[in-house]
Amino acid sequence: MKLPFAALALLSTLASAAPTPVLTGLYSVGELGLIEFSTVDGKVSGKVRSVAQCPFAPEAVVIQGTLEGTTFTGTVVVCQEDTPNCSAMKTYPMLGVFHDESVAGYVRLEPGCSSPALDRGQLHFRPASFEEKERFLGGTSSAGALAQKLSKADIAQLAAEALSEGNRFLQDQKIPPAREKFRQAMELDETRWEAFMGYGVTEVKLKHAQQALPYLDKALSIAQNRRASPGQLAQIHYNRACAFVALDRQAEAVAALRTTVKLGGAAAYVDSLQGDLDLEPLRENIEFKRLTAEALVQARRKNK
Repeated sequence: MKLPFAALALLSTLASAAPTPVLTGLYSVGELGLIEFSTVDGKVSGKVRSVAQCPFAPEAVVIQGTLEGTTFTGTVVVCQEDTPNCSAMKTYPMLGVFHDESVAGYVRLEPGCSSPALDRGQLHFRPASFEEKERFLGGTSSAGALAQKLSKADIAQLAAEALSEGNRFLQDQKIPPAREKFRQAMELDETRWEAFMGYGVTEVKLKHAQQALPYLDKALSIAQNRRASPGQLAQIHYNRACAFVALDRQAEAVAALRTTVKLGGAAAYVDSLQGDLDLEPLRENIEFKRLTAEALVQARRKNK
């Protein structure tokens, strides 16, 4: 099966996960550990949730500042190698740049001081991964159970992360891990039609086409309710068609492909109709031949 949907789903994921100028939720902050950020009236506060190199007290506030546009200015508490001229803990100014939900910052220590929490003065905040949050919350094995313990912002971030990873695995033809990531995304956020579609595609590729159809149908239902674009709906119909082909339900496959072309445009699908190996069983089907010929004519007209 060709994967024309994968890039689209990934773009949709990136769009839905677009950064906003606010720091909130659980972040991994290098060797400082896991820090929970909150932003109130423009003021950022970071509280320790899980320590790494520095022996902070539980729930100690170690990062404070403001985020104006993409610039973070504030202070950070770091541990230092305890020497006569360097205290074990010290608060330093910090300057950082916010991009893609993360902050890349720099801290200048006093001369002669060093800190195991910094990498040559650099300190990065990035959203905690699914696995990091899972460990922090005590090894919760179910994404659905994990979601019950998190904020809506954290759930949205985790679902987007799982979906993006699923798409990457799928593009690399790593089907079992892709299916697991799509499963996590479905459990975390049942409104993400891309996750249901991705899971259905992995089932088809694992030769479980019958099991794939309920997920692809669910993806279609969610996408329609959320008013997805015609192009996005076309992607789902195309993958439903591939499942029908695998089940030797040719009439339903051709009908789904006809809907695909109607919604997505002949130019976008004529190459897939002509070259996708998963459609090979349809090559002698009269209705499929007619559809392919019609799509080729329409595509040529559009390209003139």
